[in-house]
Amino acid sequence: MKTKQTLRGLIAATLAGIAFGAAAQSAQPPTGLKWQMMHEIVFNSTNFSSTGTEEERVLLGKIWEKELQGSEKNIKTGELLPSFSLIGTVEYKGVKAILTMYNRSGSDCIEPGNGKGMYDMYAICPLRLIRLTQDKQAEIQNLPVNFCMLSGDDHDNPRSKNHNEYTFDERSGIVYLRTIQYGKVVSSCNRALRVFKV
Repeated sequence: MKTKQTLRGLIAATLAGIAFGAAAQSAQPPTGLKWQMMHEIVFNSTNFSSTGTEEERVLLGKIWEKELQGSEKNIKTGELLPSFSLIGTVEYKGVKAILTMYNRSGSDCIEPGNGKGMYDMYAICPLRLIRLTQDKQAEIQNLPVNFCMLSGDDHDNPRSKNHNEYTFDERSGIVYLRTIQYGKVVSSCNRALRVFKV
């Protein structure tokens, strides 16, 4: 089912899954494409740094409004617990596509294990895909819990070696996503989405 709504309507709408052709493809991109790090926006915390712009913060605040309102509180302080969101954008023939993931305590993500001997740090999360046309119409699709998400930045595990990246192949309309953990590509996290019909 396809649905269009104004960007203003996006703010208040319940973001139900809307199929518009995004489908998993071969996760091996053509050679020569330039990879970009997804920007990270941190909500409800000054202990973690963000890499996104203020414009991206406002946009993600609207996109994830319902989830942010459901954030859990610290039992001792009553303050909202931190939330993390990633964003990447691509554009094709005047249509912008936004790819974003969101994670917080109690979210739909599957958290990594913790404790002695645990290696992987990434959560497995849903991905929200939004296409904005030139006339500010929005098409939204919520994709399943199937995408690796790394967030945060600290001395022992710096963001430079632990982050998400994406690249776009205009010839096929496919966006490729990958996860860099400990400075290496996690091949099991490679994903590809056909975002545009070309």
